[in-house]
Amino acid sequence: MTHVDHSSHSSPRPVPRAIRLIDRIAMVLAIIAGIALVLLALNVLVDVIGRAAFNRPFTGTLEYTENWWMPTLTLLAFAFTEYRQEHIKVTILLDTLPPTMRRIVEGIFGAIATILLIVLAWHGLSEAMEAAEYRQTTASSPPVAIWMFKFAAPLGILALALQTAATSFRYLAGHLPQDLTGSAGEAA
Repeated sequence: MTHVDHSSHSSPRPVPRAIRLIDRIAMVLAIIAGIALVLLALNVLVDVIGRAAFNRPFTGTLEYTENWWMPTLTLLAFAFTEYRQEHIKVTILLDTLPPTMRRIVEGIFGAIATILLIVLAWHGLSEAMEAAEYRQTTASSPPVAIWMFKFAAPLGILALALQTAATSFRYLAGHLPQDLTGSAGEAA
């Protein structure tokens, strides 16, 4: 895994305000994802205790878990994972390139990924709007409203697209990951 040094003191040029805003958005969404993880754990805990101690499970645990908590915690964490450069990446070909060429290739591929993610977010938004239009619920008894959580996909994917664009900018502007140069900052 590569680690991008996002601190402003190690970079010779200040990071533009828009990039800092994108980074903050990723952090806020990661906090929301963390809250969803805690709520998922509490939901399951209440279900297990209810089932074991009172022979009365928490109704809708499966529906809440698969339609509320899991999409929220996974999709909203994508941008932060990109910010931290912790997505799984196969770099076997990139590792053979000189740092300047690798920086350019990573930047261009990031721009292409950004465009593809925006298209995917747009598609997800149309799906979420359709679900909201008819107030989609689960087929369970009682039904659980899920339409509002359908917006986690386009929101998370759009945030990932923005963060991918920020990563692309960092590569093209020379804010290299530490392991490409041996230290943070510009390539020699």
